Amino acid sequence: MEFFKNNKQVILPDMRGHGKSYTTDVSNFLEDSVEDLKETLDHLGVEQPHLVGCSLGGFIALAFAKKYKVRTLSISGIISDKPDNWTELHAGDVAHQIELLNDPQAVAYFDTLHESDWKQFIHMAVNDDWYPFELTKNISEIQVPFLFMVGEGNINEVSTASKYQQMNPNVHISVIPFASHLVHAQKPEIYIQILDDFLSST
Repeated sequence: MEFFKNNKQVILPDMRGHGKSYTTDVSNFLEDSVEDLKETLDHLGVEQPHLVGCSLGGFIALAFAKKYKVRTLSISGIISDKPDNWTELHAGDVAHQIELLNDPQAVAYFDTLHESDWKQFIHMAVNDDWYPFELTKNISEIQVPFLFMVGEGNINEVSTASKYQQMNPNVHISVIPFASHLVHAQKPEIYIQILDDFLSST
């Protein structure tokens, strides 16, 4: 935000159930979050945003771009197809999340970030069918410049980058070394430079 706010309007909405959002109903999280974002942008008079999202925010950004007009789309932290070892990967994620819930310092930290029950998202992800592959498997209908950034450490996201580029001529990809799922947090300077170059070129 600090970088881009010098010459752009930067909007950082708290997703449903995150940050200062008081919304407690996440039973239809993805679809409702898309409508939350549309309502926010309409309220601010923004008709075609440059939309940027990672991981859970990447799902929302992609779903939004499939339904409403955007100027550009930049996402990271998603995969297109269920990997062959999905059960194993998911079990590892669940084990890590259980460790987090049993760590008082981690719980206290996340409690300071969110005013609603953030733990509900961990409980939702316990089921191994939680991932919206129906959304991510096909991006052929995206008709705007599309930047997909991934860290080399997540092989499934790297494979998705190749698939997306072959699927849609509007897609630009960037594989960033020494990073993984949260590439924007792990290599912020590189991430910002690439995103800035992409937005400037469009």
